[in-house]
Amino acid sequence: MNTHEYSQILRLKLLDLTRLTQRGVDYAIKAYKLADPEFCRSVREYTYEIDVLQPEIADLVRDLLAMEVPAESSLRYTLAAERIANALRIIHSHAVEIATNSMRIVENGGGLGCAELGTMGDFVNSLMRLTVVALFEEDLKQAELVQRCSGVGRLFESTFYDWYRTIDHKARAQAEFERAIAKHLRQIAPQTSEISGAIVFWLSYSEWEWASGNTEPSIVAM
Repeated sequence: MNTHEYSQILRLKLLDLTRLTQRGVDYAIKAYKLADPEFCRSVREYTYEIDVLQPEIADLVRDLLAMEVPAESSLRYTLAAERIANALRIIHSHAVEIATNSMRIVENGGGLGCAELGTMGDFVNSLMRLTVVALFEEDLKQAELVQRCSGVGRLFESTFYDWYRTIDHKARAQAEFERAIAKHLRQIAPQTSEISGAIVFWLSYSEWEWASGNTEPSIVAM
């Protein structure tokens, strides 16, 4: 295969990995908001596919770099793809942990004690969706928006701990599962920033090429 064929396979696998990860995050958040064990199980079902896709992407990146990708925009995309794939795998691992703790809440017959945890989940889910849109539509502005917003997740976590400190010790056994969910939601936010940063690294050069009149197509767009 030539570099164009390798890059097209890389793009398709990266988009597949992105879809699976975003779905996993969405299901993990629904798992604890709706106290639905089916959503908990669905998140874990994606683990095998993600564990296969991420190393395949790493191999494709290594092969492309060995071919000395000619255009800088194509080289930037290859490097960005590696960063994105690594961040997606980390995000999925946090989604699995959220689903696991959500299942524990369900098994204990409880529901959410902290309403702000639902708000925090919705915010993280929206960051993930914006990240997916930025990648699928190659939208620099959406990626920059994710970078500006990703730090807000810390405020939601602070709000959760303000609530946590007010409950009595008997309620804290159940709340430990919610505390774990808050921690993993907090860890997803900087990974969306890592993905959007990789997208900005890739697309900002493409924008410069277009503005400077260099119309040579990148490997990704061919």
